[in-house]
Amino acid sequence: MFKNTIGFDKICIVGMGAIGSAFGGFLSNAGYKVTFIERNENIIKQVEENGLSISGVKEIYLDNVTIVPPGNITQKQDLILFAVKAYSLEEAVKSALPMIGKNTYVVCLQNGLGISEIINKYVSKEQIIEGVVWFPATMVKPGYIELLTFYEESILGGNSLRSQEYAKKLALLLTSAGIPTKAVDNITPEIWRKAIPIIAANSINAITRTKLGIISEIPELKQSLFAVAQESLKIARAEGIELDEKYLRKSMHNALEKGNEHKTSMLLDIINKRKTEVDFLNGKIIQLGKKHNIETPLNLLIYGVIKALEGR
Repeated sequence: MFKNTIGFDKICIVGMGAIGSAFGGFLSNAGYKVTFIERNENIIKQVEENGLSISGVKEIYLDNVTIVPPGNITQKQDLILFAVKAYSLEEAVKSALPMIGKNTYVVCLQNGLGISEIINKYVSKEQIIEGVVWFPATMVKPGYIELLTFYEESILGGNSLRSQEYAKKLALLLTSAGIPTKAVDNITPEIWRKAIPIIAANSINAITRTKLGIISEIPELKQSLFAVAQESLKIARAEGIELDEKYLRKSMHNALEKGNEHKTSMLLDIINKRKTEVDFLNGKIIQLGKKHNIETPLNLLIYGVIKALEGR
């Protein structure tokens, strides 16, 4: 266990989906006391009855999981990780405010752009850590998570010296618990480096409703993937974010190979008739395109199709 010198005694994970369960499961397995906060009554019931299991890169089973609905904890926490969908984040932060003191750090693990701005409405930037998660976790059923690979180290960063220092210590803790993680001083380019492949691949995967690897098998789909990525990259540059296009293309190609059979979260949301995070992905590209007077026809098309599928 990582030496506890900066307050890791009271840890809360808000959201017990695939990512929240993975982080909480690894931390609990490493000996840290973790409390899960979940609003879905079925998930609470299943976890209380059957525990939490993680399979794949490591086999973990926890039979004494502390899981409660929002509002049940008012004690100030050392660390809160928000692992809810981006569109539920603001509501989750509001419900967690009684647990957030001046020495509490909060970590946002959502995919998408403009995520920390939501938390910053309620919490000082000194206390906010942004996270980029680089592993595909799937909730097979409540309390049972598959985590088959770590694509690369997950990344943490803050926008102040205080939050950056905490991010470094938290990265060491997570790595020691089994989730390879590093901290960087400027996480904004890393957020875009993760967001652009998701903007391109997740949306196409959701529209085609098949395995992620089909994009590589159909040349026209693969060309479409890179075209959407290039359009999004143009917006990133307008925002002052410089990314290596060749590296990005190679990274996307590798992700397609490693995740050949993977079904993205956006596809699973469509299949299960749930709202997607498209507003924080393709929708954000459209919004920023208008800000910079740059046309984004591919993202506009994809956004419209996803919204139509959500409606069904």
